[in-house]
Amino acid sequence: MQLRDDREPFERAGARVVLVGIGTPERARAFCERRSIAFDCMTDPSRRAHRAYGLRRGTAWEVVGPGNWLPFARDSLRRETRQGRIREDPMQLPGTFVIDTSGVVRYAHRNRTASDNPPNEEILRVLAADPS
Repeated sequence: MQLRDDREPFERAGARVVLVGIGTPERARAFCERRSIAFDCMTDPSRRAHRAYGLRRGTAWEVVGPGNWLPFARDSLRRETRQGRIREDPMQLPGTFVIDTSGVVRYAHRNRTASDNPPNEEILRVLAADPS
């Protein structure tokens, strides 16, 4: 399930979801508007945040290899997830992090491939867990 489809459970869990991209602020705003993303969209063209969280650039195999074909095809069928013209670094791999209000990283998922996103249920379990 797409993150946007699970907005309510994240809100009930008290999470503030922030998407961080590498484009310009204008492109980030357009991306989030075009895809009806109701979360905060930020940008870090310098990729300092990506480096700080250990997110690396992928190889061609990790970005466009066979393991990504089915997820890419599935996403291409939905208007809101269809890939448009690539303007930034297509080799930059994403990640998912849960950071508590004290700044402690409670969950870190660094994608091994372009489509290696963790299930929302896994992130919600982390949010529901007692941090003590």
